[in-house]
Amino acid sequence: MTKYLVKRLFQSLIAVLGITIVVFLVLNIAGDPVTLMLPETASFEEIEALREKLGYNDPILIQYWRFLSNALHGDFGMSYNYNRPAWDVVAERIPATVTLALASMGVVLAIGIPAGIISAVKRNSVLDAVIRSLALLGQCVPAFWMGIMMMLLFAVKLKVLPTSGFASWSALVMPACTLGVFSAATITRMLRSSMIEIMSKEYIDVAKAKGLYGYVVVMKHAFKNALSSVLTIIGLQVSSLLGGSVITETVFAWPGIGRLLVQSINNSDFMVVELIVMLMAVVFVAVNFIVDVLYCVINPRVRLQ
Repeated sequence: MTKYLVKRLFQSLIAVLGITIVVFLVLNIAGDPVTLMLPETASFEEIEALREKLGYNDPILIQYWRFLSNALHGDFGMSYNYNRPAWDVVAERIPATVTLALASMGVVLAIGIPAGIISAVKRNSVLDAVIRSLALLGQCVPAFWMGIMMMLLFAVKLKVLPTSGFASWSALVMPACTLGVFSAATITRMLRSSMIEIMSKEYIDVAKAKGLYGYVVVMKHAFKNALSSVLTIIGLQVSSLLGGSVITETVFAWPGIGRLLVQSINNSDFMVVELIVMLMAVVFVAVNFIVDVLYCVINPRVRLQ
């Protein structure tokens, strides 16, 4: 098990290093930050003097090493738009995004797992057909369209929920549901397929022959063995929640890092964009490493790899 986890940890570190290289190169190609720091009337000599002072005339490898070294010390540069350290600007928005992500994951688990189990147990029934249809619809409907429709129904017509903001828990309902529906639909379909395959195995027939209750057979044997594949989907959906938060936070004016990312791109605030993209990527890699650890707990055969 230790060998397996060390291998996965090493792969995760390599992935994070690769992410820093890609983000650094892309944003360096995207534009010259020096021109954003100076007024439009700045002379060529003033621009070159500032480039030399900030080290932008150094070779690209030296610039990357400086960037990586500063990042390891928590220095991600200054935000051109806010005139503050980029980390301070992003850190203020993290609690809102974490709150939305956790609420969305609660929606995903509360809907996706029960619906997947019921659909597998009631295979080919009317209830199964309804669940599959809703799951397919949930995967097809764009998040921004669903958000707008929910706003029109619950905020404009019924007037039971606020359209935007972060002032109360009621403001969290629509963004969390909008963000969680797609992932819930994905988990429902994946769990249904896995459980149908597992429930056709011989050991499930043996458990039934022993006289075990249907609930015990479904939850202890079928669901437990299907959990490994579901964990993969849940790990992948974390990235979907982070990526989808960009759209959802913009639609609902949610003050998280997704909305900040859109604003920073529009304002060409490269340091903030760079930090947010790196942060999302590192979280994605970290979640996948945690999923690998959980594999070892749920499936002992993985420990032998």
